[in-house]
Amino acid sequence: MKIDAHAHGIHAELGPDGKNRVPPLVAAWKDSDGPPEAHVRQHNERGIEKALVLDPVDIAFQLKDRFGDFVLACPQVDMDKSSPEEIASVLDRGACGIKFIAPTRPYGDARYLPLYEVVRDYCALAVFHCGYLTHGFFNRQGLLARSEWIDITHMRPAELDRINRAFPDLKILMAHFGNPWWEEAWSVMKSDINIYADLSGGTAIEKPMDLWKGLFRPNGKLHVQTVSKLCYGADDSMFHAGYFGYDRFIAFYEALYEALALPEEIRLKIDRENILALTSKV
Repeated sequence: MKIDAHAHGIHAELGPDGKNRVPPLVAAWKDSDGPPEAHVRQHNERGIEKALVLDPVDIAFQLKDRFGDFVLACPQVDMDKSSPEEIASVLDRGACGIKFIAPTRPYGDARYLPLYEVVRDYCALAVFHCGYLTHGFFNRQGLLARSEWIDITHMRPAELDRINRAFPDLKILMAHFGNPWWEEAWSVMKSDINIYADLSGGTAIEKPMDLWKGLFRPNGKLHVQTVSKLCYGADDSMFHAGYFGYDRFIAFYEALYEALALPEEIRLKIDRENILALTSKV
């Protein structure tokens, strides 16, 4: 069984132009979709045990209330508008971590350090969107709009190195393996003991397997230190009734395991043990 370390459950209808989403932004699951327990069973049958939900605060907790233990709530915040006290209040509600995304300054900027300090003090997980961010929700007119245009270089993997130097015991999950800064992501992951990563999103799975073999089995020798800190993650919707688009991510991870000739103990870490440890608040 796998625990999905990068899941979503938000929904918004397309506007009249057929391209842009319009308010309201809501949880994808509706009461009319039937009992949540049946939906969870369908995920379980496909090999998914739980999901780390990375949506805005109210939606993440709404899904947690509906789906119980299947959901690990790790809400995303607007880090330019959030105070340390607000971060603490989200964690006090039962969140296992906080997702940071779309900053107007680099992640390592001093103004954000007090936010990370709170997460560290709660022994919670800090998930960072790293690398390219698709157009839409976070654009100036988007449903999760920021005050400035998005600059993806603010979310480079190297920014996490500075955060790790400030808070070496902060548990960090680097989402999307820093797409497209793959080598940079590998170097940060190798050097910083508490930085883990997933290969979620639509880009990593389209790259040639030789890229991943070069990073995780260089010159034919398995690099246990880095590959052991991966987490399974899809970055797909888990809460639209009847939709199970993550099957291709499961297939990718299984192909990766075979290409790298991973032993069973490392596969288990990637599939579930790493993310369970990261969200344990211990």
